[in-house]
Amino acid sequence: MFQRTLAVIVGIGIARKGASSKSRSRAVLKSTMAAAFGQFAATSQFYLYGKGQCTKTGYEAAAKKYGEPDIMKQEDLSLEGRVFMVTGANSGIGREVTRFLASKQGVVYMVCRNAERGKKARDEIAMETKCDTLHLLLADVSLEEGVRGLWEEFAAHRMEEAGKVELQALVCNAGALLNDLTLTKEGVETTFAAHLLFGTYLLTMLALDTLEATEESRVVVVSSGGMYNTAFPDWNTVTCRKGRYDGQMAYARAKRGQVLLCERLTEQHPKVKFVSCHPGWVDTPGVEAAYGNKKSYLEPLRTLWEGSEAIAWLCITPAEELEGGSFYLDRTPRVKHIAGPFFTEGSFTKNRPEEVDHMMAQLKRWSCAETRPGWPVLADDSPLNEPLEPLQKEVQLENYVGRWYVWANIPTAFDVGTTNNIEDYSLTENGNVNVLFTYGKEGSTSVSEIKQKATMANKYNSKWSLSLVWGIHIPVPLPYLICYIEEDYEHTIIGVPDRSHVWIMARRKNINEEKFAQLRDVAEELGFDVLKLVRPPFLDSIPEPE
Repeated sequence: MFQRTLAVIVGIGIARKGASSKSRSRAVLKSTMAAAFGQFAATSQFYLYGKGQCTKTGYEAAAKKYGEPDIMKQEDLSLEGRVFMVTGANSGIGREVTRFLASKQGVVYMVCRNAERGKKARDEIAMETKCDTLHLLLADVSLEEGVRGLWEEFAAHRMEEAGKVELQALVCNAGALLNDLTLTKEGVETTFAAHLLFGTYLLTMLALDTLEATEESRVVVVSSGGMYNTAFPDWNTVTCRKGRYDGQMAYARAKRGQVLLCERLTEQHPKVKFVSCHPGWVDTPGVEAAYGNKKSYLEPLRTLWEGSEAIAWLCITPAEELEGGSFYLDRTPRVKHIAGPFFTEGSFTKNRPEEVDHMMAQLKRWSCAETRPGWPVLADDSPLNEPLEPLQKEVQLENYVGRWYVWANIPTAFDVGTTNNIEDYSLTENGNVNVLFTYGKEGSTSVSEIKQKATMANKYNSKWSLSLVWGIHIPVPLPYLICYIEEDYEHTIIGVPDRSHVWIMARRKNINEEKFAQLRDVAEELGFDVLKLVRPPFLDSIPEPE
C-alpha cells in the first residue's frame, strides 16, 4: 500500500527518501506541465482552426469543393416515403434540417419539447413546403421517460400509418448549454442528459432494431467543435458529481462522448451508418444565449442554412458515401484531435479503449431507471472535491481483524507487479492492531512480508494511523481509511485521503465477479478512478502464509 511505500523509504534512509521525494515531485511536475500544455494547445489551436474552418469563410471555401452532381441541388429530388426523425426541430439547426427534408416531401417527425413552439414551427414549415407528412412528437430528451415515450409514440404512429416501422435517418440535435448546474427531475445533470445519455444514447438504442432493419439507415449526431477541448473524463466528472461546474466544459465533454459513441457503435453495428458532425460557428439562438456579445470572437458567423446544409446532406446522401464513425464538417470527415504541437493530434484529448468500454457500460446502466444509481450530483458542493473521509460508524475490530485478500487496487509504485497480496490483522492487548502484509512476485516462489502497527485515530476505529515495524518500531504515522465495510465483514474498501490509491479486499481468495462489480461501483461512488484499478493475481506456485 501507499503507506508501506513511504514506510519502507523511511526505513532505508534519508538519502533514499530525499531522492524518491524529488523523483515523485519531478513526475508530478512533468504530468502537470503536460496537462497544461495539452489544454492550452487544444483550446488555442481549436480557436485558430475554427477561425479558418468553422466560420462563414470556411464554409464558402469548402462549398466550392463540393462534387458534382450535387444531390442537394437536384430540383427533382424526392424523399417521398423516406422517414426521418429530428430532435430539437423547432428552431436553429434542427428547424433548417427539418425544413429541407420537408421541402423534398420526406416523412419527418419533429421532436420538440414545447408544444406551442413545436406546433407553430410545424405549421409554418408545412405551409412553406406544402408537406403533409410533417409530424410533431412532444418530448423532453433530457429525460428518460420523455425519450422512451417519444419512441413508443413514433413506433405506434408508423404502424398505424404504414403498417411497419422504418427509419432512414435519426438526427440527434437537441441539447442545452447551461451556465449553472441544473438537474432534471430524474436527478441527472441536464447538459449531459440531453446531449449524450438520453438524447443520443438512449434514443439510438431504442431505434437500433428499426435502423438495422431499414435500408440506407443512419444516425447523424450533431456534435460540436467544442469537443476538441477535452477527452471524455472519468464518470464522476462527466456526470458532475465532482469538480467545479463549468457549463462550457460540461457541454464539450458531452460532445466528445457523442463522437466516441458513434465510433463504438460503428464497430458494433455495421448495418447502420453512425456519424457525428459539427455545423460550424452558426448564428443560432443557442449561440446567442451562450455567448451574448462575446459571439463576435466567432465571426464571421455562418447563416443557419450554411451550418445546416451539410447535416441535411448526411441525412440523404447514399450510405455508401459515408464513413461510419467519422466526424464531419462541410460534408468532409475531419480530424478529431488537435492538441499536439503544430496542430498534430497529440494525446491530451484521446481516450483509451478501456475508457470507452467504461463509458458504454455506464451509459447503458444510467439510461435505465431500474439500474441507474441514486448517486447525488452536487458538483461545487460535492464531498468528492474534499479529502476522503473514513466511515462515520463504528468498526467492530474483533470482527474486522483476520485475513483479507486484496482483489484489486490502484497500486503504488511498490505494489506494481506483486502477486498474492494478503493482509493479516490481529488485535493487541491495548486495542491496537498488528498488520502483516505478505506478497509474492511473478517468477518467484518466495513470500515477502512487511510488518506494521496500527493505532486508532478516531472514535469509530475507521481511521488508522500506520507505522512500520522493522526490527524496531518506526513511529511515522500514515493514514489508513476504512471507507466501506459490509455488515457481515466479508468485503471492505480501504483508501487514502487524496483518493490516489484504493484497496478492495475480501475474506475469500477466489473472486466473485458479480460482487467485484458491485464493489467497483462503490469505489467509483466514493470518488476513486476505477479505470486505474489493477487486479493482482493469486498464483498457485506461491504458498499461502499459515
